[in-house]
This record gives sequence, structure tokens and C-alpha cells, in this order.
Amino acid sequence: MPDSDLRSSARAFLATARGFALASVAVLIVSFVTAGELVQLHELEDIHGGAAIALHVVTAGLTVALAGLAYARRSAWWTAVVAGLACIYSFIQAALGEGDTLKFHIPGALFLVVAVVWLTAWLFSPAAADRDR
Repeated sequence: MPDSDLRSSARAFLATARGFALASVAVLIVSFVTAGELVQLHELEDIHGGAAIALHVVTAGLTVALAGLAYARRSAWWTAVVAGLACIYSFIQAALGEGDTLKFHIPGALFLVVAVVWLTAWLFSPAAADRDR
């Protein structure tokens, strides 16, 4: 593939990854807001569950976009690995959301926040953008 095609692909994957990263942050915000209501008032369980499903989808999209970006650039594979771990962990997190395992659900939520915010910050940093020039 010619260099210009790789740069064009990288730009498209970067834009797509940024969109999925922002969507992931938005879903996490909804999850945290509804978690507070769920714990305090036992309400918004459907919205919280829907946000969990949405998190599976957007972190999977983020993983694919970051893998495409890493492939096009031949570097930064760590980003796809971190996104993939967040996606996989989102399923584990959902399984921990009720009963006796709830005590593990909160630290797991913090892992997801750190992973997604870190990737989002990187995607909007000069380090991510400069490679396409």
C-alpha cells in the first residue's frame, strides 16, 4: 500500500477512534450518574443496564478502530490492547453488578474509567495526531 494511502487510512481510523472514545466517555458518564440513583433510590436500573450494553459496543468499536490505526501506522499497538482489555472487562464488570459481587463492581468501574480516559486523552494528544503528517 502506498504511503499516501496509509496516511489516509490512519487519518480515518484516528477520526473513528476519537468518535468511539468520546462515545465511551459519554456512556461511562451515564453509567456513573445512573449508578448513584440505582444505589440510593433503586431507580434507573434499565438505563444503567442499557449503558452497560452500549459500553460493550463502543469499546469494541474503539478496539477495532485503534487496531486499524495501529496497523496503518505500524505502531501504538498498546492502544488496541488497552481498548480490548476494557471491552473484555466491560463484560466481566456486567457480571459483577449484582449481589455479593457488587463490592468488585466499583473498583472495576474505576479501571474502565482510567482505561477509557487515558485512551481518549492519547487520541486527542499531539502524539496521536502528529504521525499522519
